[in-house]
Amino acid sequence: MSASSRSVWLRRGNSSDPDFYAPAQCSDFELAAIGNAAARETFVTATSHMAAIWTDLFQSIITPRPQLRWLGDGPGVGRDARIAYSSLLGRYMARAYLTERERVRILVPLDEAKRRLERTSYVIEKDPPGKVHEADWIGLDNKGLVIVEAKGRFDDGDKVWSGPYRRPKILETAIEQAARTAVFVRGTHRQLPAKRWAIVSRWATEHNHRKPTLLAGHSEVERLPQEDYRELSRILLRADLESVLMGLGHREAMEVLNATEPPRRISGELQIRVGNRELEPGLAAAIGPFGVRPLRNGDDFAQLDQVRVLNPDVVVASLSSRYLTTMGQEASRSGEEEVEEVEVKPAFERFASRVGLAVMWLVAGEEVALVAS
Repeated sequence: MSASSRSVWLRRGNSSDPDFYAPAQCSDFELAAIGNAAARETFVTATSHMAAIWTDLFQSIITPRPQLRWLGDGPGVGRDARIAYSSLLGRYMARAYLTERERVRILVPLDEAKRRLERTSYVIEKDPPGKVHEADWIGLDNKGLVIVEAKGRFDDGDKVWSGPYRRPKILETAIEQAARTAVFVRGTHRQLPAKRWAIVSRWATEHNHRKPTLLAGHSEVERLPQEDYRELSRILLRADLESVLMGLGHREAMEVLNATEPPRRISGELQIRVGNRELEPGLAAAIGPFGVRPLRNGDDFAQLDQVRVLNPDVVVASLSSRYLTTMGQEASRSGEEEVEEVEVKPAFERFASRVGLAVMWLVAGEEVALVAS
């Protein structure tokens, strides 16, 4: 256990098995990995006003203890505020878990996925129809389609979260939402096979004795047909890339997604040096309590220096040009070739790079500069 990670009790397994999450295992999560997931979720859901939750690497809301525990009674004052924070942080944890442990490469919010599938061969529907809510995300892992519902809770006791055959009600609700969300081939009754995930976080605080717990239930299905996988990959990958570019404030770089050949240079591309470390060339922005500020030239870096005087908790995020170009070419075609994604491993505890997005948490006095091309 390091100062840059926190532990939770993880219970994972097939959601159709009544004791699928026994026994629990203590599992460590790097805070930078959770922060990277929070950054991507912020960009794709346009919630930059909530960035202050993760731009200090969660230091303002968690204890320094080895377990992942909230300070005091948890963030927010009052039940409604705590429910809202729990839901948001539950999405961060679920995205981090799936990206880190389950090889999920794309997660698109359901509403955005529905818009992207309009005028395509696919449609998202409830099956069977009813008043139950649908899942949070549609995405892809290395084998096929994934449908995910994420939830977070702060106020349940230990009894329903521990021991064999015990399932908290919120988990059952998440399983039902994921199960009733389906992707069909439009105009037919063919439902695409999907691995459904229900991921629930139960938060602990420094004032209680509950165990921080992550329940990850999944269903087992056959592999998605290759033709469907390629087409959904093209659609969902483009949705993810465009959402991240918009979240970073680099809408102009979307032109690369329409290019028939890789461009020599992407509009807005630059390379950043933080201290003595250089990030891979990409589309960058500074994020903090002030929101998101795109970085495009030397003037932007001068303004960033001024901002950091009053706002020390600042993050630099950059979408790799190499990833954007490579994946953009995949998103613009439906060919047979599969593209291997190049993943950059964390260099130190304040840095995380996942599926093309690098995020670095700055420290006071650390120089941030533009690398001359």
